[in-house]
Amino acid sequence: MKKIYLIAFSVLLLASCGKYNKALKSDDVDKKFTLAKEYYEIGIQEEKKSKLNKAIRLLEQIQPALKGKPQDEVVSYMIANAYYTIGDHFISGYRFDRYAKSFPDSPKIEEALYKSANSYFEVSPKYSLDQEDTHKAIDKLQFYVNAFEDGEFFNKANEQLAVLRDKLERKDYEVAKQLHHRRIWRPAIHALGNFIDNHPGSKYNENAYFYKFESQYIYAVNSFRAIERERLEKAVEYYNDFVSKYPDSEFMEQAELHKKEIDDELYYLELLDL
Repeated sequence: MKKIYLIAFSVLLLASCGKYNKALKSDDVDKKFTLAKEYYEIGIQEEKKSKLNKAIRLLEQIQPALKGKPQDEVVSYMIANAYYTIGDHFISGYRFDRYAKSFPDSPKIEEALYKSANSYFEVSPKYSLDQEDTHKAIDKLQFYVNAFEDGEFFNKANEQLAVLRDKLERKDYEVAKQLHHRRIWRPAIHALGNFIDNHPGSKYNENAYFYKFESQYIYAVNSFRAIERERLEKAVEYYNDFVSKYPDSEFMEQAELHKKEIDDELYYLELLDL
């Protein structure tokens, strides 16, 4: 009995493949579309990549012939959504973006705009890599939430915006922090200052304020005597900024040691009349 089932399954599989291959070679647009729609609906319902890949291939074959015709909108959506469902977000982002631009009055415009944005969200890399796709995702998600304040995906889009902005924030912080850790003091001071200015409410600001102060302190004590005082006084300014904002910081003990060394050095410079 088991052997009979296997034979029957093999026959059905071959018939299905034969039907698909025959449609691929056919010039009949209607036949291709009918079969593509069948594969698409099964693929969406059952999340079968194999069916959706077949649908995509057939639909992409007939799309040029449908340019400017009513079916073009349907086919464009099906292709974009098939790529989206199989997880090929690089292509689905582009496809849904093009769909939204080509059919701005479509009843599926909200869905298309969100799925385009979400596709870029899905391909946004970890914070340490280039963030071009992250910026694209932010722009598209922001456009969506501005356009659809009562939209189906409004809350999720805002949550995704927060995730992406935190990623960019962390990248900025890590770049500035690495300058400090690599002892490149002057660029570190500048980068940490910019980070604080650009991210006033950041969860990384306690570290940023301390590293900025420490960078200025070390930069100052390694300066020529003639300019050391001015740089030490700037370090005192950064110290005051840090302790006023984070009096209970885990870095406080180290900050106070640096401050004592600054005071001693300023006293010594005073004796030298520098």
